[in-house]
Amino acid sequence: MTDPKQPPPGVETTPGGPVVSLAEAAKRLGRDPRTIIRAITAGEIRGGAMPRPERLRWYVYADQLPVPQGAMPPPASADVDELRAQVVSLTEANRLLIAAQQDLLDADSSTSAAADKYRAVARNYLDALAQFMTPGNLGELADQL
Repeated sequence: MTDPKQPPPGVETTPGGPVVSLAEAAKRLGRDPRTIIRAITAGEIRGGAMPRPERLRWYVYADQLPVPQGAMPPPASADVDELRAQVVSLTEANRLLIAAQQDLLDADSSTSAAADKYRAVARNYLDALAQFMTPGNLGELADQL
């Protein structure tokens, strides 16, 4: 068995993060693969070559390449914060609705205090629905005052 081919001096042989193949890097950069190999060897692009018996397997770090076409940019921070607030609000509303439903089932099995329990459950439903119907998140209510 032959020794694996070795890259030129100064070229790393073990990736230290997310990488893409030489062919993918060439496609995304719009360059010839040989040009990219020269750029890696010269230190212009972060990348390396993994030794293999037949030939080197070249790679380029993903952060060195432009975002592929069709990839969505990350949403703005304010949008993410708003969506997180909505998820928290809706999760809490669902939790309250589940608890109220369980209270209704418990009230059905208990006939002696069913009327009082039913009123309490109705209040729980009212609170849960009020939270569910609040626009956006509760922090927006302070802005409207």
